Amino acid sequence: MLLVTVPFLSDGRQMGSLRRTTLAQWSGGLIIDHTCIDLNAIPGEWINTTQDDVRVHYAHTSHGGQITTGLSRIESANLTFDHSRGSGVLPVDEGALCILDGNPPESYITPDLYWQGASAVAITQTTLDDNPTLTVFLWSWCCQLYDYTELQTQEYLDAMAALEAANPGITFVYMTCNAQSSGGSGYNRWLRNEQIRQYCTDNNKVLFDFADLDCWSNGVQNTYEHTVGEITYDIPLEHEDFNGNEAGHTTYTSCEQKGRAFWWLMTMLAGWNATPTTNTGTGAPELPGMLLISTVIGAIAILIVAFVVVSRRSRS
Repeated sequence: MLLVTVPFLSDGRQMGSLRRTTLAQWSGGLIIDHTCIDLNAIPGEWINTTQDDVRVHYAHTSHGGQITTGLSRIESANLTFDHSRGSGVLPVDEGALCILDGNPPESYITPDLYWQGASAVAITQTTLDDNPTLTVFLWSWCCQLYDYTELQTQEYLDAMAALEAANPGITFVYMTCNAQSSGGSGYNRWLRNEQIRQYCTDNNKVLFDFADLDCWSNGVQNTYEHTVGEITYDIPLEHEDFNGNEAGHTTYTSCEQKGRAFWWLMTMLAGWNATPTTNTGTGAPELPGMLLISTVIGAIAILIVAFVVVSRRSRS
């Protein structure tokens, strides 16, 4: 991955609120889904780099706690994946992926406490300003997309884009909503999730596809049929393997899958170029399918080559 170094100020501090690097643009977006869960594929040096360089702000409600539960269970099984999470504070532990959990002063973060409205955006901006070493921001849905309209979902996308524009040294990670609903509400959240996916691929954003991770277990996707008018759709639905309430309204296995994907995401943001994989998700009506992650990797390679060429010319 091409990383852009942030210049230093005269007193030795870095511009961009002390942030070391910013993420280069991903052509077609960076999509983290069920194809990004193999921890054995992540080189050890990139785990170390992630723990050294990445500082995360993660805001969520109970469903989003699936990720934090997964991270804890992964660490318990393998101390290589050490992380440190603070409620409302950013830990400073060396050798750990440090995560600020919540959006101070609150810990249970609904849309109106993160992005929905001027007061919510102000809370988030304050968290950014108060923690200048943060490099990654993300917020997890609960069940809002079960009934959100296209316009309401666009409000989320616009708010995230505005926060990005105001904080160029931060990588904002977009997310889809859980896939636990069926029937008409499941159809609606599917459309809204596809709206988010399409926006991310169209605008080169980073997406943690929470819904996709819900629907796949051991290489098998779970779906249900839903008819609208004369058309019957196969709608992705939380896999039966994950039906339970061990943590965050699901099973520990589902939590661990999301935790593995979270590590994949963070190491890629730190600079690891993952092996291309195939996205086998389904599309939604009137929306084209998502680009493959291999397209992303190819674009990054082109950027790296261009960077090397420009550097050599500047030295000659």
